[in-house]
Amino acid sequence: RMPRGRSNVPSSSTSSHIKEDSSPGDVQSPGSEESTMDRKKATHLRCERQRREAINNGYNELKELLPPSMTALGCKTTNAAILFRAYDYMKQLECENDTAEKDLGQLQAQVSALRMIAQQYETMTADAPLTSNASPQAKMLQVLLEECFTTFAEDVDPSSYEAITRTLLQWTETLENDVQTTVSKMTAVPFKKPRR
Repeated sequence: RMPRGRSNVPSSSTSSHIKEDSSPGDVQSPGSEESTMDRKKATHLRCERQRREAINNGYNELKELLPPSMTALGCKTTNAAILFRAYDYMKQLECENDTAEKDLGQLQAQVSALRMIAQQYETMTADAPLTSNASPQAKMLQVLLEECFTTFAEDVDPSSYEAITRTLLQWTETLENDVQTTVSKMTAVPFKKPRR
């Protein structure tokens, strides 16, 4: 039981005690709230400005990578135009890369064909060496093959696959005349390699 004359309402000393326990930072004045908002706003504006500068720098770097042929003359270059031209330029580079890979494949095929021809020629000459012990037939065959290879090296154009095909066919058409000329030289001076 509470003694008579006392109420449940806290006394002024108690309420003053509660006010003393609260720290000064808990209660903010209107001026401090405004300064906090100003700081947040300034930070947000600074971050936004840095973001815009980074985007603009990226567009400028992308624009520098584009060749002059991709730049429109007399028109203002917008960021959207830079993106569209960069996309077109990438597609153009992809097409050029595909063409270069095809050309490379053809050149590699030509190199392989020429290496095979050279290897076969080396194998034939190794099988029939021109020595004093070799038979007259072997000597004549070697002279004939060497003459054919000489005309082959002179007449066949290895610059492209199409050139090899065209010149190889032309060489085979003239090969008969070359063989007849070589045979006539060989029979004129038996078993001796004709001078060029």
